[in-house]
Amino acid sequence: MIATFCGHREVYAKGVYEKVLEFVKDLVINKGVDTFYSGNMGEFDKLCEKAVRALKREHDIKLYWVAPYLTSEMNKEKSEFERLYDGIIIPDFGDAHYKAVILKRNFWMVDKSEYVISYVYREFGGAYKTLKYAQKTGKSILSADVYET
Repeated sequence: MIATFCGHREVYAKGVYEKVLEFVKDLVINKGVDTFYSGNMGEFDKLCEKAVRALKREHDIKLYWVAPYLTSEMNKEKSEFERLYDGIIIPDFGDAHYKAVILKRNFWMVDKSEYVISYVYREFGGAYKTLKYAQKTGKSILSADVYET
């Protein structure tokens, strides 16, 4: 089973990491999740990745970076990315514009996942659109939000 993350780049509230860690533990221990997808695009993603890595010491779980497109950084920092992730997935979105591909990638991660851990505190932007998509498609959503949405 797969879980993914959906959140704004910036994390302003205290206690978000602790909520995410609690969610990740529950998903691994009680729900059978063994794979996590991250967009690796901001502070919230980094908190989620940190929680998964903390549990990797005790559980056989995988963390994948789902990148919207190939970058030169991936080649330059290959050994670092291999240390941080179990793999990098780059879905094929054809000739889509590079900015549009980020939202397509987010929807792809939602489609492949049973669970979405979210941190969405404003009603605009890619994270908000992704959360609305996850709700529309009936995914189980675990909210680490501190603010009302």
